[in-house]
Amino acid sequence: MKKFFSKISYAILPFLLFGLTLAVTFFGNQILTNSADPNSMHYGTTWAHTPLDDKIPLISGFIYIYYLTFPVGIITFFYLAYKNKTKLYDIFVTLCLSFAISGIIYFFFQTRFIKPDFTPETFTDKLVVWTWNSTNPTNCFPSQHCFMAIAVFISCVDCKEMKWWYRIFGCIIGILIVLSTVFTRQHYWVDFLGSLAIMVPIFLLTRFSRSGKVVERKFDNFYLKLKKKEKKKS
Repeated sequence: MKKFFSKISYAILPFLLFGLTLAVTFFGNQILTNSADPNSMHYGTTWAHTPLDDKIPLISGFIYIYYLTFPVGIITFFYLAYKNKTKLYDIFVTLCLSFAISGIIYFFFQTRFIKPDFTPETFTDKLVVWTWNSTNPTNCFPSQHCFMAIAVFISCVDCKEMKWWYRIFGCIIGILIVLSTVFTRQHYWVDFLGSLAIMVPIFLLTRFSRSGKVVERKFDNFYLKLKKKEKKKS
């Protein structure tokens, strides 16, 4: 266990920076819509709604999968960090750029989801309604939950060093998380397509331009400078 933590320690700062990007892009725009008139354009439009969305049922049980998004994403992030440092930085750069783009889209082209009429009966139903009410029905296109699901899927397909069973688990849970976003009526299906259209090209560009490797070297240099400062102090 000590070996595991020492080997993933380099990933803590990238993880915190990604967390900051997530917080600014999502909650920053949530604050803006909190102060906006629900009927105003800044609160968003329902342009992403299609007739297909009306046919998608609400399946309350998917709310538990929906809540697994970030725990599974975090576990996969550090497991990838343990297994392959370069590929971790590829995903890190991809996530940060994707979330930054989503934040810009939320700011200028806000989309909202109109929740269906629903009377909760079970605990799971009530959890769904509580989730609906916990944030504004905005920040829909693209879906940041889908970004995380795609990142988990890509990591598990791309990293051959991961255990085979975790790779299968990651691919399956990634697909289920995408499904949970529509079956819990949090997103339109077009929101997933938007996430896919943004994230996959960014990942490919990051990989082929070796941008992740560049970022990796910059972090390594930063850590090296910190170690030198610590040695001087001691």
